[in-house]
Amino acid sequence: MRWTNSALRILKKRYSTKGAKYVAKRTNHPVYSVVAKANSIGLHSGTLRRWNQFEVNYLLKNYTIKPVDSIARSIKRSQSSVENKARQLKIYVPKPRKWSEEELSLLRKLWTDKRFSIDEVAAKLNKTRAASHYKAWKMGLRRPQVWHLWTKEETRYLRKNFKKKSYTEIAKDLGMTKLAVFHKAIKIGLRLRQAPRPWTEADDEYIRQNYKKIPTREIAQKLNRSLDGIINRAGPLGISDKNRGHGPKAKKVTKN
Repeated sequence: MRWTNSALRILKKRYSTKGAKYVAKRTNHPVYSVVAKANSIGLHSGTLRRWNQFEVNYLLKNYTIKPVDSIARSIKRSQSSVENKARQLKIYVPKPRKWSEEELSLLRKLWTDKRFSIDEVAAKLNKTRAASHYKAWKMGLRRPQVWHLWTKEETRYLRKNFKKKSYTEIAKDLGMTKLAVFHKAIKIGLRLRQAPRPWTEADDEYIRQNYKKIPTREIAQKLNRSLDGIINRAGPLGISDKNRGHGPKAKKVTKN
């Protein structure tokens, strides 16, 4: 809300003797707005203690990491004074919405369930990860142990089923997370590979026509295949030549 001439007259006349609250009530401006406007035009209230540089520096350093009441106690000021100064310095953060009983109940249920990650819990609660973690800590909740040494039986089950079931299904059967199953599968060499792209008649014909005319690398690039794939395919097609080069600078082989 803009400051009118009449509101400014009240501010200039009453601020130094009556204080910010009096002016705020008379002008319908918030207290922090009154203080900020007074500071901008060089007015000082006799009822308010001016902030010194040490206090400002302390507030800037600790506002995001300490509660407002803790900062207020440290510099011997009221919480409202600290919040008003934070607004003036443009670092003010509104107080977070209080947790409802339903949210607290859901947090208790999800936090101890190892099927849900912290990010998933936070998403279901529509809270930030940090807020969920801090609230769980304040409530004395502890996350379940997710990582553990795999038993021989669990490893055998993974080896037997990794091609039949999804990682999610295996994780559910073993009472683990999908991520734990995924990492274990990689560690023991059970990486799933995509089925190779089948060779078409057009691919084979292109290889027949060009295999002994241009470098194999160019054929591979043209067909979007690997170099080894072209070489291995040339054998069954009956056009393999062990003496020819495969690089871009392949030398021509001549007979004596």
